[in-house]
Amino acid sequence: MKNILFLHSSAELYGSDRSLLNLINNINKTQFRITIILPEKGPLVDELKKINNVEVFIKDIATLRRKHLSIQGLFQYTFNFINSLFYLINIIIKKKIDVVYTNTSVVFPGGIVAKLLRRKSIWHIREIIENKFERKAVAAIVNLFSDTIIANSKATASAISQNNKKLKVVYNAIENTENQIMNRSVSNKDEIIIGMAGRINRWKGQKLFVDMAEKVLIKNKAVQFVIAGDVYKGENHILEDLKSYIINKGLEKRIRLLGRVEDMDSFYKSIDIFILPSIQPEPFGLVVLEAMESELPVVATNHGGPIEIIENRVDGFLVDHKDASEMSEVVLKLVSDVSLRKMIGQKGKEKRKKVFGIENYVKNISKIIAEI
Repeated sequence: MKNILFLHSSAELYGSDRSLLNLINNINKTQFRITIILPEKGPLVDELKKINNVEVFIKDIATLRRKHLSIQGLFQYTFNFINSLFYLINIIIKKKIDVVYTNTSVVFPGGIVAKLLRRKSIWHIREIIENKFERKAVAAIVNLFSDTIIANSKATASAISQNNKKLKVVYNAIENTENQIMNRSVSNKDEIIIGMAGRINRWKGQKLFVDMAEKVLIKNKAVQFVIAGDVYKGENHILEDLKSYIINKGLEKRIRLLGRVEDMDSFYKSIDIFILPSIQPEPFGLVVLEAMESELPVVATNHGGPIEIIENRVDGFLVDHKDASEMSEVVLKLVSDVSLRKMIGQKGKEKRKKVFGIENYVKNISKIIAEI
């Protein structure tokens, strides 16, 4: 049996959190003994503690974020980084860890300690860093201190490494939800609800979503819009900026900000069309799979991971990420055409089951861990 230490940078239930949860929930516990370190208490901790034979520790392992790019921030990060190294050395020796599995690109101590203690290091990359200098710096560290790099899409892989010997692409997947969502009922309703879900930040495209809503409402008033998600701790100014953007367009009665949504199944059931409006390349887009599983027609911007998931106009739609004109046209067509919504939703669910099944996801990652 191999002892695996997972390091992750969040304790919430956004895309990368749910991907980790899906893996831990389904991996063979007789083959791997699982220890996980998370930075704080949160819903991910609660879910992981429901799984037998999984040990969870709470420790804020140094995670590099934009807020650290200042003199004070670098001082705080350096102090936490050194503290994290000693903490990990103790845990790895005490738990007899064989493989350190870092589940994000910006947690560096795990790979470094693995190298120091001659343990194997797997780095699972789930982000595409926009800034070229930052991306090159992170890529250099990841390539130096990893034995294997897993990328969640070809788009992510090309941004992090050219080392084909180390690099593996494993698409994210979700569990089947037939018992929860059965043959979505699609009908002509008085009001159509259009939703998006994701962390509220600069690149997830909430403002592009608002621009689309504005254009749609000019031609069709029988539509409501919802945004699920919240900001990182300490970034409330981004949320306030989004609220002001909505108010300045006079859309506060048409666009609801739901905050962090614990029950995503209920969220998907409550909407009719799902949008992924990322203005920078999405590393993968787990919410696309979840929406497909819920038989929702998906409209996503045409770069990054979604172009590896969606076949345009067959099982979803890919639209321009630079402005909201094409997105609004597609949404208006879906709003007015019940049969199109139903057909795209069913095709999406078929694609999800056929290509993005949890069994293959867990099998591929288990094989990588076993063979490293």
